[in-house]
Amino acid sequence: MDFELSPAQKELQARARALAETHMAPRAAEVDRTEAYPWDHVERLRAAGLLGMTIAKELGGQGLGYLEAVLVIEEMAKHCGASARIVVETNMGAIGAILKYGTPAQRKLAADLVLSGDKPAICITEPQAGSAATEMTTRADKRGDVYLLNGRKHWITGGGISRLHLVFARVFDERGAEQGIGGFILVRHPQLNTPKGLIIGKREPALGLRGIPESELIFDNLEVPAEMLLMPQRGLRHGFADLMDAYNGQRVGAATVALGLAQGAYEKAVTFANRREQFGRPIAEFQGLRTFVASSILGRKLPQTRDGYLTAGDEIGRPDLRRDKQSSRA
Repeated sequence: MDFELSPAQKELQARARALAETHMAPRAAEVDRTEAYPWDHVERLRAAGLLGMTIAKELGGQGLGYLEAVLVIEEMAKHCGASARIVVETNMGAIGAILKYGTPAQRKLAADLVLSGDKPAICITEPQAGSAATEMTTRADKRGDVYLLNGRKHWITGGGISRLHLVFARVFDERGAEQGIGGFILVRHPQLNTPKGLIIGKREPALGLRGIPESELIFDNLEVPAEMLLMPQRGLRHGFADLMDAYNGQRVGAATVALGLAQGAYEKAVTFANRREQFGRPIAEFQGLRTFVASSILGRKLPQTRDGYLTAGDEIGRPDLRRDKQSSRA
């Protein structure tokens, strides 16, 4: 695929690069060391229009595609992984699923929160249901016009920080019959300590990206209004598959964070090698180091890996292209 970026995409990429170099890079190490959520970075991203770029214009967003989001994510990740993850989750994942399947009221609620600076949390993983997410035990039991949510989620990115949550749970009707897996929209109000029954548990230790908490969430008879059930068009029997399909864009975003981190590390290493001098000349001129850099897997693989993520970002934002490719494989 030809990835000659449009003038508007190049301008967006340049703005993101300047913001990351000027404001995110100087504080990135401190954010990681202190494990403090970078609210100042959030405000700069919001002011620059980089939160909720993929939200439709009629909801206050810019109506941009995942390709534009990937370009911004990569530039952020070169300098600050936490800031890059914030861009991912305000443009993909939970917000993507809600925008695709939500009612007008659900979509407006989610869009307003994200555009105000909230990083949504998607709640899938459980202690005994990681990769095998369909083995989740968190359940939602219908009781009149509410659902009672009970269960436990682990490794929830933004737990204790996020206000908007999309919680995956097994859905049961009032007779106790299982209907399938659905997504429930919860909004946390820290000042009011609501909703009651939402407990922020322990924060999990992490090796990197420590500016965003990875936390345990516990649901104890938490009441969720029935209108906050996110219902795919095919119903709850296909709910998990449809919700995960909408969520899959976040996988491209997370992979782009890894790409940007690697690209940033590689560029910094090359810059250091050209500036650091020993025996009267830059160490980049020593044959051993030159050979290492020239043959580096990063140096050879990053460009083609980047093309792969750009392709994925472009295709996810273009359902027509995805359908054409699926048809050609049939």
